Amino acid sequence: MKKSKKICISLLTLFFVAIASVSAQTSKYFPENCWGVYSWAGWNTNEVTPQSHPLIKGAPMILKWSQLETEPGKYKFDEEIRAKLELAAKYNFYTFLMVWVAPNAPRWLYKNGVPEVNMTPSIDPLGKSRNGTFQYYLDEDYKMYYHRMLTELGSYLMQLPENLRKRVLYIQSAEGSTGDGQPYKGNPIDSKYNISEDQWNDFRIEAWSVMKKAFSNDKGELITPILVNYDANTEKEYNWLINNMSVIGLKNGMFSHGYQISETKSRLKNWKYFHELAAKKGIEVFSRGEQDGEWAVYGWSTKNTEQAFYWSGIFATHCGLDMWNVPADASVGYKHKDGINFFNKYAAQHNPATANAAFCAMSKGLDASDAVLFPEDKFGKCDRKNIDRYLKIAEAYSKFGAWQGDPEKATGGGMVNRKAMDYNDVGWEIFDGNLCRFIDQIDAEATSEGWWHVGPQESIYGRFARSVKNINGKGGMYFDVNDEFAKTATKVEIRVVWLDKGVGEWTISYNSKKQANANLLTVKNTNSGKWMEKTVLVTDAAFANNGERKSDISITTKDNEISIFHLLEISKK
Repeated sequence: MKKSKKICISLLTLFFVAIASVSAQTSKYFPENCWGVYSWAGWNTNEVTPQSHPLIKGAPMILKWSQLETEPGKYKFDEEIRAKLELAAKYNFYTFLMVWVAPNAPRWLYKNGVPEVNMTPSIDPLGKSRNGTFQYYLDEDYKMYYHRMLTELGSYLMQLPENLRKRVLYIQSAEGSTGDGQPYKGNPIDSKYNISEDQWNDFRIEAWSVMKKAFSNDKGELITPILVNYDANTEKEYNWLINNMSVIGLKNGMFSHGYQISETKSRLKNWKYFHELAAKKGIEVFSRGEQDGEWAVYGWSTKNTEQAFYWSGIFATHCGLDMWNVPADASVGYKHKDGINFFNKYAAQHNPATANAAFCAMSKGLDASDAVLFPEDKFGKCDRKNIDRYLKIAEAYSKFGAWQGDPEKATGGGMVNRKAMDYNDVGWEIFDGNLCRFIDQIDAEATSEGWWHVGPQESIYGRFARSVKNINGKGGMYFDVNDEFAKTATKVEIRVVWLDKGVGEWTISYNSKKQANANLLTVKNTNSGKWMEKTVLVTDAAFANNGERKSDISITTKDNEISIFHLLEISKK
């Protein structure tokens, strides 16, 4: 089956507006403070507890149909669900449910007339072979059994005591293979079991219709929200969701598997556009994505897993996920606390008017698809598979630390990117600016330089950075604080993280009620080579765009020494 097309975009003016959907901060469906990091995959209650995993908000319940309905019409809902919900209530954990229907579907399906489909071998994300069988989804008997199971699951959840039912934030539709949006892993050996994109779209929408009814009350009001797979959707599915759902959940795995992911630019544009459409109809949107076992296998992560999770968390935050599922062995204890805490802090803060924090993490991506910035006469043909082009771009920025360690993996899609055995700083349509929320750098490329792999290699901060130096107009970085956020940002803490390299002197200024450029902090570097940070309390912030380049905050230097920065953050007090 061909990979589904993304939703078509026509309103270019909407591409770069902030996500404006109804925020989880004012949700009618979700409890306060439920969003953040959850473990992955299925919840092993012996291994994932508040004591073992003190930073997570909960754990998912991944149910297998073969264990849930061991015989036709005989369900083990209490055995598979209730005990875990009681434990979740005890732990103050939240969860979501997902029923995996394939592979390894209930064997009784095949004894009752559903065709069993043998597949060509394929490779999983960790490089291991797989060749399981699948049910033929379009078989009428199969659809009857599948829809019956969804309906019975809904009936079971609706009759649970409210204190248990409310522990279930949503149901993820997993109508295909595991939680992915496609029916098969591999291709049917017998072509008569091929499923076209249009057929699969119709099958998915029919399943969602059954789920909507199953998880609604007698008045037809949806009680438990439903989440579907975003990357598999076409315009047909999006239109159905917009026209039929009061709350829409979307899984976007390409926002959660790392931070150097192909097609991020177009994916973000589509993502924001969909949120705009939903907001116009008053539809609440929520989202999730998971990190997978690749974190412990592939070099881009294993070289410094703390750094990998930190920047993955910042990237997932920038992309707007509400829930980030981190593998249980990676979210245990405090080893990856920086990435987990960062995501937890910002997960629900999509609405600038009510958000209590904002950040700008300095970074730069080198996008090989940009033929204007990287002209063909200098860098080679602008072709995704032209590895030499990627290498030439990396070489052009090598003095700033850029590196292309596994160039072949950079030419693929997100599922290939995550298999890189080394760092890749050049990609195809990767995001090329700062990662931020409610703080934007003004004219970033004209006023600062991007850096890669700076400072102590054991640090989490130096994967990306930006610098100022009083030469060629790059003596200052200027920042715009979101106007809605600024309205309630009078008393704040401003935090800055920088690399103490060289002996340059620099100053942070901000819009106060009395001055356009009130001095917040002046620092003279001591060349210790360490990452440093400072937080300063401000009680008279105005953020009225009164500074140079209409900025609210600036970092400037008069020296010819380079000063390098990682993060600017504002927290309301």
